[in-house]
Amino acid sequence: MPRLADGFVNELKGRIDLYDVVSPYVQLKKNGSSWVGLSPFSQEKTPSFYVHPDKGFFKCFSSGEGGDAISFIQKVENLEFTEALEFLAQRFSIPLQYSDEPGKSGRPGISRSLKSELYELHTVATDWFHQRLLDDNEEAESVRNYWLNERKFTLKTASEFGIGYAPADSFALGKFLTAKNFTDSVMQKSGLFREGRGREIGPSVFTGRLMIPISDKLGRICAFTARKLAQTPEWGDRKSPKYVNSPETPIFEKGNLLFNLHLANKEISEESEFLLVEGQLDAIRCWEMGFRTVVAPQGTAFKDSQAMLLFRSRPKGVVCLLDGDSAGQKAALSYVSIFLKAGLDARFAELPKGTDPDQILMAHGKEAMQKVIDGARPMVEHVIRQKLPDLRTATPKQKESICQWMFTALVEIESRITLEGYFEQLGRLLNVPIDALKSDFYRFRKNRTPAYRKSSGDQELASKEPDRLTIVEEDLLYILLHDDRIASPLAHTLDISWVDSRPVSGRILAKILSETVAEGTSLSPAQIEDLLEDDEERDLYHRLLLQEIDQTENGLSLRLARQCVTVLYHRYLKQQEDNIFEQLKEAEEKPEKLKELSQALRSIRQQKKSPPLLEFYN
Repeated sequence: MPRLADGFVNELKGRIDLYDVVSPYVQLKKNGSSWVGLSPFSQEKTPSFYVHPDKGFFKCFSSGEGGDAISFIQKVENLEFTEALEFLAQRFSIPLQYSDEPGKSGRPGISRSLKSELYELHTVATDWFHQRLLDDNEEAESVRNYWLNERKFTLKTASEFGIGYAPADSFALGKFLTAKNFTDSVMQKSGLFREGRGREIGPSVFTGRLMIPISDKLGRICAFTARKLAQTPEWGDRKSPKYVNSPETPIFEKGNLLFNLHLANKEISEESEFLLVEGQLDAIRCWEMGFRTVVAPQGTAFKDSQAMLLFRSRPKGVVCLLDGDSAGQKAALSYVSIFLKAGLDARFAELPKGTDPDQILMAHGKEAMQKVIDGARPMVEHVIRQKLPDLRTATPKQKESICQWMFTALVEIESRITLEGYFEQLGRLLNVPIDALKSDFYRFRKNRTPAYRKSSGDQELASKEPDRLTIVEEDLLYILLHDDRIASPLAHTLDISWVDSRPVSGRILAKILSETVAEGTSLSPAQIEDLLEDDEERDLYHRLLLQEIDQTENGLSLRLARQCVTVLYHRYLKQQEDNIFEQLKEAEEKPEKLKELSQALRSIRQQKKSPPLLEFYN
């Protein structure tokens, strides 16, 4: 597996501006030498997300997140470190530099990720499937007839969405990908093949089907939905299902993506709404007819994680265009609490029974669909109409039941302003006093609160929960990162064996001091970052670097560093002393050994009186 070259990480960071990395996700405004905006990691009304392009770091005070360009992309896109590197390299057109040899530091390079290979395989497979749709043979002609004449889509749309055809030959795809030098291991993990005999790749999961590629929010193809056709083989005694989806793989989790989000995100704004439909072909039809903010769940119930994907795009809201049958309406009710929890405003359009967006657009055109969208009802009104079709004859008990249902959805909302808005809608539509609604709601929320959280005594104890024990390695690392005068004298004063390398801070500290001795001088921030080997180390490094050190007291960093060195020195001697005591138990009948151990104890006690003194060089 190829490896990214040593030093590429720092070269990548040096060639990109943190502002350019963050600005597609956060609307930033100038604030002195930095930029500020709303957090992409949490819901907030007041901006607390700061970007410092000159320093190459961001800090989110509402969520506590912080770091550099790579860690930002990791967090906001839910990527691993190597994936984030590949993502940034692609976005800023910086060629990836691979090396099969260890770098200058002797450490191996960064492996190209399995996920990257799987994305590449899916892209190649998509192109192959699409070409099979265009082949000049009877099999392909039959599929084109279905696409063009039965479904009334165009070949331009097929090209735009990468629509293809999986031929009846179930081994054709495997042979093609093998010829493209994809390994059996990667092919097996792609989810596109069944198990074969021994180590061989088995037949394709998809045979004789229309292929619809599924992309993640970055536009990377990660899976397929396959639609049954006339030539699709039946499954023995069972009828072949109408749709077959890729299984979940390292790059595909159904609940963490939405079909067409990568394209809809390019069209969405704070003044526009997402359109949420049920199926991929519905979404493709809406897109083709000009409704460009359309998305669809991937064959599963709508989830919190998918709502958060929409929320991060900062839309005006969401319009649900769910099928007009009872199942579609029941699903719509379950979406209400999900939207409220995510902080999304939503409206619900009731489609005529037995219809879907594709059928409405084909039968009545764009104007009819726009009329459906314009008539969509706000969430509160939709809930009331679903649960209480005839409001005029509603009893007080029925109104109370609806309020209790809404309270369950509203209880997650912390914003008083948002709650007031929903109380106003609920009170107006049910014709009940808002004060009564508020009173019932706060009683409802209080009754749902666990007893231990209502106890003032317990709250007092919780507020006095002690902070974590200080790790001296972390304190010393913090000082070292904020005062570059410390590194060289520290490296020549502190014995590496005194450092506990089990905590993350100890690992980083030991590496920095070892490299400082080897280089003969303090390391630059780029050199230090090149030593970091995993997300734990990078997260701690960025967290410590973002913290401010008190510059008002002259000589503070040297005094604190001396204290840390003394603690490490005494801790090391204590460990030596404890080791000698253990040996003394076993040497009771060995006079010579007892004498040797006693002398060692006296030596340690003498050493305690004169710990090494850390001094700056002149």
